[in-house]
Amino acid sequence: MVDSVEEHYGTDGIVERVVGALTESGFDIESLDPDVLAGADEFHIGGRDGTMQVAAALNLKAGHHLLDVGCGIGGTARFFARSTGASVTGIDLTPEFVEAAIELTDLVNMSELVDFKVGSATDLPFMDDAFDAVTMLHVGMNIADKDQMMHELARVCRPQGTVLIYDVTITKNGDLTYPMPWSSTAEFSFPEPVDSYEKAAGNAGLRHIGNSDHYDLALRFFNDSPASPPPVTLGHLMGPRMMEMRDNAADAVNQGLISPVLMKFQAP
Repeated sequence: MVDSVEEHYGTDGIVERVVGALTESGFDIESLDPDVLAGADEFHIGGRDGTMQVAAALNLKAGHHLLDVGCGIGGTARFFARSTGASVTGIDLTPEFVEAAIELTDLVNMSELVDFKVGSATDLPFMDDAFDAVTMLHVGMNIADKDQMMHELARVCRPQGTVLIYDVTITKNGDLTYPMPWSSTAEFSFPEPVDSYEKAAGNAGLRHIGNSDHYDLALRFFNDSPASPPPVTLGHLMGPRMMEMRDNAADAVNQGLISPVLMKFQAP
């Protein structure tokens, strides 16, 4: 499964594509505002709006240390650091994503607050109780063993710390069409209903604080055209196949088969 995830997400030349598009749009690469990367570096339903929903549910401040599991190329990690002053560590299974995250973070002069490592959500390379909070955005759909996933998130979170998950969940029975943004085939795709997460969290000793369903955000994200196109998009991240993935995800949302849900838990 690890190989399948790396094959799905792994793509060479991410930074070159992003920097090339920004240069063509007239941006000064030596003095980039991190916000101009948002169209390509926030790979989840709702993009920046989704990230802000997660940030609003966190109680982070300067001096705290956050772990962002499945960080992609670092967009959410950089946003959390900028908006809260906390230091953020991002981890992702895909080496190409981590390499791009490091390069882009250097490019926007944020390396003092944000760092990245290659690693798995089911075997986190950190000591127990290492972080004040843990976030995971659109990762669980790649993980079959939700119990092991939740155990690891709980293990690295300090006592009474927050674990926030923003994932695509199954909302009614129906066949999904592949490729999806998180998987090229059904064989390695594991979206589940919210109660599967809640059960796994309980087994890991996490206390469930509450959920918020963001189906309306998903409808807007897939069906409303932006007032002005962003200078970089998820196509620069994933390549030309992203359009087919996006269309399949949009169909599933419009049919009511899936919805992004924000789940909040507290470590024991």
